[in-house]
Amino acid sequence: MAGYWRSILSSARAFGANRPAALLLGTAAVSAGVWAAQTEWRRQQQRSLQAASGATEPSPVPHASSSPAATAEAATVDSDPRLRAFVPRLVLEAGAGMIPHPAKADRGGEDAYFICDRGFAMGVADGVGGWAEVGVDPGLYSRELMRHAKAATSSCEPGPHCPQHLMEVAYLSTTARGSSTACILCLENERLHASNLGDSGFMVIRDGELVFMSPQQQHEFNFPYQIGSPDSMSDTPQVAQRFSVEVRQGDIIVAATDGLFDNVYPDEAASLVSASKQERGENAQAAAVTLAQFARMRAADPTHLSPFAYGAQQLGYRYFGGKMDDITVLCAYVAEAPQPRSGSPSPPPPSARL
Repeated sequence: MAGYWRSILSSARAFGANRPAALLLGTAAVSAGVWAAQTEWRRQQQRSLQAASGATEPSPVPHASSSPAATAEAATVDSDPRLRAFVPRLVLEAGAGMIPHPAKADRGGEDAYFICDRGFAMGVADGVGGWAEVGVDPGLYSRELMRHAKAATSSCEPGPHCPQHLMEVAYLSTTARGSSTACILCLENERLHASNLGDSGFMVIRDGELVFMSPQQQHEFNFPYQIGSPDSMSDTPQVAQRFSVEVRQGDIIVAATDGLFDNVYPDEAASLVSASKQERGENAQAAAVTLAQFARMRAADPTHLSPFAYGAQQLGYRYFGGKMDDITVLCAYVAEAPQPRSGSPSPPPPSARL
């Protein structure tokens, strides 16, 4: 069987399909039995996640009581940090810059993103372009994936497992055909948690210096890990790389698709967003747009030794200049959380922190 898949991939490269999803659709490589098995697995995972998050039937809020049982329950809530209301000290003040590939602008490109309204989570996704060869808009999958991830933030409190939970819920909820990379971040005060699958990624910048950058996940050059619909030869969310990074107030977090990382070196990106914030006083939205525009300029420069060109040349490929692609950049400033006004109502009881 391994030889069969290798022959499929070799055939794909012969006609330029560096990513395998479209090829699988064109060759009926996934049998009806495999399809059924994957679909049933997704259903089982969906039921497990719903049960874990309480999404099936929310428990009723107990009435006040002075009984010993109620007193014991209150003591349990006080002693278990997962059941306490999360009080944010830091939040993400985030904005986005998005520039589609010129040939894909009429469809809105193939990238997608979300920014949580509560200021603790955000994510990017890059739809796999090979699906266009079989008449499927690659942007449909990535956009639906990010839409479900954002919706899931309403039942997820910040914590180490929150990004992975959002990715898995979004993956199991997405019904569009396609596949995509995904990078999801969650801020839990002084800790930034992340799940990254594929060649999208994120950076943490402090005082103009890059202090952390996520590595890419690639099966081989220009063949990133990806999650997708059952009729694709994709990876599962469980193989995503997970990170937990210390952050401080004033740090800058950049999450982006490979349209940025293939064209802009990390130190360039760190310098640009730092200058946007510290020298020009721009908000995160303006910083994200500035960085996206710089990446587009680099992508269109045939003389620029881009990170993608450098990597290709190191492997013996003849490639020069930038790499034109969809470009999506999220920029977030780690800032002090707004303080609640006196007399404002108490927050509702949270879900267990993930």
